[in-house]
Amino acid sequence: MRRLFVCGVLATALGALQGSTLQQLSLNDMIVKSTAIVRGKAQFTYAAYRGSIIYSHYQVQVSESLKGLVTSQIDVAVLGGVANGKRQHFAGAPTLASGQDYVFFLWTSKSGLTQVIGLSQGLFAVTTNSSGQSTVVRAASTETMLNASGQPVTDSDIQMPLSSLRSQIQSVLAGGQ
Repeated sequence: MRRLFVCGVLATALGALQGSTLQQLSLNDMIVKSTAIVRGKAQFTYAAYRGSIIYSHYQVQVSESLKGLVTSQIDVAVLGGVANGKRQHFAGAPTLASGQDYVFFLWTSKSGLTQVIGLSQGLFAVTTNSSGQSTVVRAASTETMLNASGQPVTDSDIQMPLSSLRSQIQSVLAGGQ
């Protein structure tokens, strides 16, 4: 019986290494649950262990604060990276390109570590469409995703004008969810 239990635990752990299961967060969920929402450009600064997990740290030059009290720069930690010659990868973790303009939905833990909420769900690239309008874009997650009831759901791409995102953030924060 004990061997069966150990095999079950190992199978579960090995299965977890293959991918992540995310709770699907709506845009309104992310607005409410984020401790800060900012627009800014990320620049990789360093990667380091925090316990047994490697985090890549990015300095974000904040150009606009959409929620929360934020300074002109903020350190954002992303799961995974290379430290001390070791590489860790976490499925579902966002990938940041240095110098890219983003809208970040952030949360800060009790330990003071600031991360993107919902892994890649809380990171939107800012682009310019053919008419010169700023838009935000987030590709659908390819990871297994569950709704609040624990049922599997399919994520979808999000694309909208930046002005619409600003309006939705203001509306939700004002209580008009």
